[in-house]
Amino acid sequence: MSNRTRLEQGRAASAFQYAEEGKILTKSKEYKAYVKKMPMLIKTNGLGAAIAFAFAKGSKGGVPQPDKAWGRLYMQIEDWLNKDKKQLIEFTKNRLAYQLTQIDSYTYRAVTLEIMALLSWMKRFSEALIEGDASTSEN
Repeated sequence: MSNRTRLEQGRAASAFQYAEEGKILTKSKEYKAYVKKMPMLIKTNGLGAAIAFAFAKGSKGGVPQPDKAWGRLYMQIEDWLNKDKKQLIEFTKNRLAYQLTQIDSYTYRAVTLEIMALLSWMKRFSEALIEGDASTSEN
């Protein structure tokens, strides 16, 4: 099995786990909507702005809240990049939102592609696992 296949299978397995986590949230429908919305936020605003938005919406006092849909999504993206064997970003005590301001443009593009690939899987699994659509916006 090639490294590319292993990476794709790892993405799929993690995305399934993340969708399962999203399913148990009180606002699981909002989580599903945000997973679907995030790729377009990245395409229209750029990765840094989209990640900063998720961080702002899902954090309290600078700490992502796992019980909030945006906080959970932010934490899952951060978790995947932290697990990623390619080591695109060297994680320290700083959050992903900050780390994105410190990397070069080549790495920034690579991280963007990686997150978009992960979100593609997350979208598929959240559509399959979480019933219904969100009735509220942004929060």
